[in-house]
Amino acid sequence: MELHRVTVTPLKSNCYILKSGTDIAVVDPGGDIEKILQRLAKLDGQVKFIIATHYHFDHVGALKELKESVSAPFLIHKNDVPFLDNIIPDQTLTEGDEISLGEETLQVIHTPGHTAGSICLLGDGFILTGDTLFQFSYGRTDYPGGDDFQMQQSLKRLQDILVPGMTVYPGHGLPFVIKS
Repeated sequence: MELHRVTVTPLKSNCYILKSGTDIAVVDPGGDIEKILQRLAKLDGQVKFIIATHYHFDHVGALKELKESVSAPFLIHKNDVPFLDNIIPDQTLTEGDEISLGEETLQVIHTPGHTAGSICLLGDGFILTGDTLFQFSYGRTDYPGGDDFQMQQSLKRLQDILVPGMTVYPGHGLPFVIKS
């Protein structure tokens, strides 16, 4: 799977573009639509999905413009739908859902804490963690829908999933590799 990181918004959110074969998924289009569209134009493929790891504006800010440009379905966890501002998802996600992209599959892992519907996307040898996990910290829990107890439970779950050599692609900051 090809993975491209585009840093967007003044908050330096990571928008990820995943490509397998000719299928493309855009994860967390938080803003700076021009930057996202420029990167997409360099890729030979078609956007099959737009996915949000959670509802915060710095992860969905360019969603409407992107959806108008690429006409792809928008996916988000069902627990974050009530918090969306004038956006209706085409499909809601739940724990264990699988998203097929080309020859590969992304598994949805529900990791509440930062928001009630925060998710991670697990691929072969990598994971996109949104604002659940960063290299040296984890997502805030003091925003609406946040919950510190749930965050601690989610981080414990991730400890069982993360294996040495796996690359973590967080919602902010640089990707990192899990050490032994």
